[in-house]
Amino acid sequence: MRQLAQKANIVFLATKQRLFLQSTAKRKTMLAGRAFGKTFLMLTCIGYIAKMLPRAKFYLAGRTFKQLLDIVLTDSADTWASMGWYEYHEKVNPFGNYVLFKEPPADWPKAYKSPKSWERCICFDSGFCLQLLSFEKPDSNRGGNYDGGFVDESALFKSEWVTKILMAMLYRANTWRFKDSHLHNSFYDFTSNPWTQAGQWVFNTEELMRQDPAKYLFMEGTAHDNPTLHPDFIKNMEDTTEPLVFQIEVLNKRLAKLPNSYYPSFEAEKHCTSNTFTYDQNADGIWLPIFVDYDPNRPLEVSMDFNNYICSSIVCQEVPGKLKVINTVYVKQSREKKTLAESLAIALDEAYSEQIKKDMIVYGDASASSKSAGSKTTFFSQVVAELRTRGWKVTLRVLKTNPEHRDRFALIDRILAEGSTQLPRVRINQNTCKALMISIQNSPVTSDMKKDKSSEGTSIQQEYATHLSDCFDYILYYKYSSSTSKGKSTGTKMRFLGSR
Repeated sequence: MRQLAQKANIVFLATKQRLFLQSTAKRKTMLAGRAFGKTFLMLTCIGYIAKMLPRAKFYLAGRTFKQLLDIVLTDSADTWASMGWYEYHEKVNPFGNYVLFKEPPADWPKAYKSPKSWERCICFDSGFCLQLLSFEKPDSNRGGNYDGGFVDESALFKSEWVTKILMAMLYRANTWRFKDSHLHNSFYDFTSNPWTQAGQWVFNTEELMRQDPAKYLFMEGTAHDNPTLHPDFIKNMEDTTEPLVFQIEVLNKRLAKLPNSYYPSFEAEKHCTSNTFTYDQNADGIWLPIFVDYDPNRPLEVSMDFNNYICSSIVCQEVPGKLKVINTVYVKQSREKKTLAESLAIALDEAYSEQIKKDMIVYGDASASSKSAGSKTTFFSQVVAELRTRGWKVTLRVLKTNPEHRDRFALIDRILAEGSTQLPRVRINQNTCKALMISIQNSPVTSDMKKDKSSEGTSIQQEYATHLSDCFDYILYYKYSSSTSKGKSTGTKMRFLGSR
């Protein structure tokens, strides 16, 4: 730590942050909840290595480029300034130490393995280069040579991306130049607890540390480990955050694996995608993310579920061979003088205020055709009326009678198994549909193939209960039950309520 102190002696690290930085392990994982200071710690590690490994090239990997931009453009300047690093500007600050997304000044040393393009790089006057790698298109990152790497929110990554892409790009460059440094070929990942089973690989470091503590470090932390927080922060979070989120994202509790899932063929790494942005650089060279997983000229297909304490919906658009789940919209409080169902319609209209083709096809189950409490009209009638007053053309696709449980279970499992060319591939937007993903992965099945809905109306945050997964079921069954007769036990012809 002496060298870091020479660079800037005003850096304050909490105990666990300091232990993480001081450890000579090459492979480190920091698993910590909100307000622990993961981002600050990661940026401090980057600033420290930029000083200690001049002319090295590291990567910073994130699930999306937008995720990385949010870190770099929001938090890096303050963190690095506390370490004595300041952004270089030819006129404003010619004595600066690093540049963003452009070639560094000609008189600065360059990394031994300089990148072919500088547009996604941060370069320091020590010659250290940090290249940002996003995994919207994972294979585009193959084949590089790096001296080390960082991963932000690693629980969002597939294990094979780490082993076959990121780790494979280490141990290939400059070993003889940095042979005496434990920082060379180091690999650090930072994450909160995984919400999905696909992210469970982050605990591998914990097991490896038991076998070889000199090479591996696994640390956990919570906001309790951050002495700079306001003393009321955790209590305020507990008071304002639903219990499940508080336990996992604040207290860093691990989410237990569900052995009896209603969706046995669901795989987050297959059915979910974060490749939903494209990027442009403005005149100042700053990258701007543009959301592209949505076509405003194509009708919206919205599946709804109604309850007295939450009204939920998922928003989809169909393209050839694929049903894209692009968003979740739900409300838990009604607007002034509006029912909860009407409030859901208003929320949808606001979310898609820029929609050009204002056509909406609405799906749901038969029970929603009944009248809601305190109203003389049905849930769907309220939604349709509210949307039409806001300029939407609405078409209802609601079953008059619900299907047999085994029929619904069998069809949805066939769709998710992706074994039939008659059925679509389902792809869920991981950036906007976190609640749906959690709802799907935490929906148990009973012995008679019914969904266990005991989470509804409990203390669990209701968007993580089974409501959104029900929306998922409705649209899949109602759109694709006619595509196959396999698995139907009753032979009942589906009857739709309304087509207008």
